Amino acid sequence: MIPFDQLPDNARLWSYQADRKLTATEKAWIEEVLPPFLTEWAAHGAKLNAYGAVLGDYHLILVVNEDQANASGCSIDSSVRFIKHLEKELGLSFFNRLKMLVDNGEQEFFTSYAELDKLDRDAMVYNNMVMTVGEWKHSWKVPVSDLVNN
Repeated sequence: MIPFDQLPDNARLWSYQADRKLTATEKAWIEEVLPPFLTEWAAHGAKLNAYGAVLGDYHLILVVNEDQANASGCSIDSSVRFIKHLEKELGLSFFNRLKMLVDNGEQEFFTSYAELDKLDRDAMVYNNMVMTVGEWKHSWKVPVSDLVNN
């Protein structure tokens, strides 16, 4: 597994947000099953130069440096199967895009898009639609003010 700080900004990234807080035991289990998946993750038989990690209490990211081999439809399908397996084992969802996770500096909590305009404009919202390491570095967390009309 390539270290995150060695991944180029154009490396492809998938950000998965759990629909509830992960326990320490759940995070440890994910961190145990993640390396074997990443080691075997391949596209058309070519091993992918991949990275994965649990971030904080809600997030899991998968990253592929496509300079070596591109993630293909079948490799993306296998990653979705892996995430679905985690969901089944943990009794949660990583695919619920209707819940937005907000960090107001004191706590993290879920809200809906419709409720964002009721929040402090400086609160940060996790943007799980980022698609590259560069986007993740610069816009994984964005202020509420970027998402609502002033």
